Amino acid sequence: MYIKANLYKLFLGLSFILSGITLNAQNYEYVPMVKSGVQIWSDDFAYYTPVGILYYLNRYALTEEDTIIENETYKKLYLFSGSEFDSLTAQCIGGIRENEQKQVFFKGIGPAYTTQSGLICDFSLSVGDTFSVRDGMTFEEYGATFEVKDIDTIYLDGKRKMFTIRYYDFPSLIVAQWIEGIGNREGLLYNMFSKTLGLDFLGRNRCYEHNGILLYSDYPQGIDDCFTPALSLNDALFEDNSITLYPNPANKEVNISSQNIINSIEVFNSLGQKIYHSDIKANEKSIDINSLSKGVYIIGINTDKGYIRKKLIKD
Repeated sequence: MYIKANLYKLFLGLSFILSGITLNAQNYEYVPMVKSGVQIWSDDFAYYTPVGILYYLNRYALTEEDTIIENETYKKLYLFSGSEFDSLTAQCIGGIRENEQKQVFFKGIGPAYTTQSGLICDFSLSVGDTFSVRDGMTFEEYGATFEVKDIDTIYLDGKRKMFTIRYYDFPSLIVAQWIEGIGNREGLLYNMFSKTLGLDFLGRNRCYEHNGILLYSDYPQGIDDCFTPALSLNDALFEDNSITLYPNPANKEVNISSQNIINSIEVFNSLGQKIYHSDIKANEKSIDINSLSKGVYIIGINTDKGYIRKKLIKD
């Protein structure tokens, strides 16, 4: 009797688990990348310059407008700046299309703007599947192999699958994470080949919005407008090893030191308003930030070598 009772309990337990799996399977529905409405991605992108690394904010908008590129129908993809998207003032840089196999393609128009044309996500793949991507520098097919390491279920406005992609020759190197309906966490048009060169910092999808609703954010402190001076100062966010800002994040005091003479320091809030200015002639300065609200600020540092802006997080 004891054995029978336990077998019955085991049967009930397995039945419950299987019914749960079936229910979960019924609740899951694939979310396509190309869908109705307006989608907006706010991506960081970095460029090398003679004075350091320059960070830009690229904002992309995918609309329902059709465009024909090389005999294929795409949805128009725009590049724009500012807090609001307006197709009349934005720049159309190409289009995105998705086929029935859940493969997503970008095609640029004019000169290669942000990435080359081709496959940017493939949601038809399974764990262990391999594929190759283009070089992104020579625009030739690159011989390296990439592999789907994992496919996880995440909860983001419902259930979605996230594909973790790794470099086949170096399995510990993760080159991308694709989220159904959103794309690569490294950025909408980020080229995975960059990761194989050790350029890990070159891309990041900060925010994703669909029809005005923020569905994804990868920005510190939970900033939810996806457009702040911390992201949009396209001409000023440099990495300059001669200037140190610490601690960061900070909550009471931040210290700034430079190998060069600091002439002045400014602080801007998330609205771009200057909230602090100090003229100094020294190599270091401490600023009391205890009264500031939590969030992201920009520290402007004017030295004999030029003007540098750095990002500060107040926690």
